[in-house]
Amino acid sequence: MSANSKFPDGLANSSGLVGRNLTVQGNQAVWGVMEKEIRSYKGPPSLALTEHWNYEDRGKDFFGGYCYMSQGPLPVLWSRTQSSRGLWGERLLEEMQAYNHVAGLKVVSEYMPQERNRVTLTDEKDQYGLPVPRVTYSWSDNDKRMNRHALAFMGQALAAAGARNIWEQHDDTCHLNGTARMGADPATSVVDADCRSWAIPNLWICDGSVFPTVGGVNPSLTIQAIACRTGDRIKTLASQGELVPRPGRRLYVSRS
Repeated sequence: MSANSKFPDGLANSSGLVGRNLTVQGNQAVWGVMEKEIRSYKGPPSLALTEHWNYEDRGKDFFGGYCYMSQGPLPVLWSRTQSSRGLWGERLLEEMQAYNHVAGLKVVSEYMPQERNRVTLTDEKDQYGLPVPRVTYSWSDNDKRMNRHALAFMGQALAAAGARNIWEQHDDTCHLNGTARMGADPATSVVDADCRSWAIPNLWICDGSVFPTVGGVNPSLTIQAIACRTGDRIKTLASQGELVPRPGRRLYVSRS
């Protein structure tokens, strides 16, 4: 969409990697019913978490790691979660009666970057005349092994806490990252360590798209840190006279 005579493959796409290495994080969950009321919605989601499998490699059959955390879905979200596994009508109503007894654990896991996972543009246009994006994504074998490990371990944790009627929520992901990865080589990345485009010196990108990999934790604080660091680097380079725009041109920072 940004292609022109000077940048036939699109802005900042000299490596051909813009849109590639789309990464998400696993967000599967395990749910169970406790004998006593626990009213999990009274505490914020993710109030308690463990990063054990981010630091322990013994017992793994996969690379990477994950954390998992407590959950407290509100009633509307919980009803949607239940209906997503085929419950409706009387069966859904019956299941909702146990709402105050429900306990859940949810994972944030580190899926592997793959070039085949990407965002491209279709010929179809939306209501604004812009190309509709096509998202191509699939799990690697490593991702699938991590899913199995996390679901099994969270199930063990709930069972140890006394939960019954335990079930697994398999199909969930979170946090889009990648597609403009950071690196040390212009041939294999889109931006450098300062989040500065290799191809366009006055273009910086400071969001989750620069992640070369995703970790086994929520990415918000890392994105904030990258944005602050990028701002500091722009300020430092400007003070050193290294950012001299052409007449009539401005410096641009992407905050998409």
